[in-house]
Amino acid sequence: MQRHRTILRTGRGLAAVVVGAIALAAIPSAAQAHGGLTDPATRTYACYEDGLAGGAAAGEAGNMKPRNPACVNAFANEGNYSFYNWYGNLLGTIAGRHETIADGKLCGPDAKFASYNTPSTSWPTTSVRPGQQMTFKYAAVARHPGYFTTWITKDGWNPSEPIGWDDLEPAPFDRVLNPPLREGGVAGPEYYWNVTLPSNKSGKHVLFNIWERTDSPESFYNCVDVDFSGSTSTPTPTPTPTPTPTPDVTPTPDDNGTPNTSPSPTPTATPTNTATTPTPTDGQCEIGVDVSNAWPGGFQGTVTAFNATMQPVNGWTVTWTFANGETVQQAWNATATQSGSTVTAKNVAWNATIAHHNAVSFGFIGSGTPAPVKSATLNGASCIVR
Repeated sequence: MQRHRTILRTGRGLAAVVVGAIALAAIPSAAQAHGGLTDPATRTYACYEDGLAGGAAAGEAGNMKPRNPACVNAFANEGNYSFYNWYGNLLGTIAGRHETIADGKLCGPDAKFASYNTPSTSWPTTSVRPGQQMTFKYAAVARHPGYFTTWITKDGWNPSEPIGWDDLEPAPFDRVLNPPLREGGVAGPEYYWNVTLPSNKSGKHVLFNIWERTDSPESFYNCVDVDFSGSTSTPTPTPTPTPTPTPDVTPTPDDNGTPNTSPSPTPTATPTNTATTPTPTDGQCEIGVDVSNAWPGGFQGTVTAFNATMQPVNGWTVTWTFANGETVQQAWNATATQSGSTVTAKNVAWNATIAHHNAVSFGFIGSGTPAPVKSATLNGASCIVR
């Protein structure tokens, strides 16, 4: 069964469109994504390491020269963006609706990481054993509360096809909320937690991991290639000391009062690169325009504006263009006006700031029959429709 973000959102009947990736002066320019698995290594981190190793071997320390065929393909298709931003495989406005990601795009739901969906027997692979107990290590480029959930592919899945939802076991084998955090990981601070791998697996499989923040609609996606046969094609990072975390019993948003065992979020530096090639700029925003209810001649919409930078947006204006003659009749949590097919919505006093890697939402009542939005802006900068 196919699941498409731009058609109907499963279980909620929402027509959706997500737009993003702008980098103009009206929005803060320093964008940073927030993390990924380093052990076992997600595809993006494994290719980052492969690219650095190839560059060093070619006498170009810090530059990307991937040698692994799957990583070479990613480099050819998307350039070095996904290498230097290996920790940025995310969707900013997904808000837990992961089932809306189309089959075949789980490993790279963001188009900037599309090549990581490509089936290949060459992806760097971590050797594991059935029932093995291991410590997962997840780089915390920036720190946030949330759930880390991991699934595994079913027996008999077809590795020659991109991974879809039906290729995964129906239930995750591991889920943890707010794991402890320590310094000194291979890419700086890292979350870590103990995991017991499934005991009934053999041969090659893929682990699919989602980091779902509880303080933002943002989520991060990781695909990890593993082999239960006991051989390995990638070294295991050197273990780091395990300090005793200091409990923080203040509940985080949406966590049902579960104590948070990680330190309070503080800004952290990004992983240090010695690359002579500048790190590419990350996407700056995502905007979701959703239809939450519809009736003959009218509908109710919700707009979510996500700030993908490390600085707050202070004062925002969102515009979008209707494609089917729709009109806004009223709005709440924003001041909306319309000229022709273009709607302009501005913040109100209490929601003028969009914190870094966070979002604001507002609603409206529209007349007409809604169609997918194809263009939008944030603070005057054009956005790309996903």
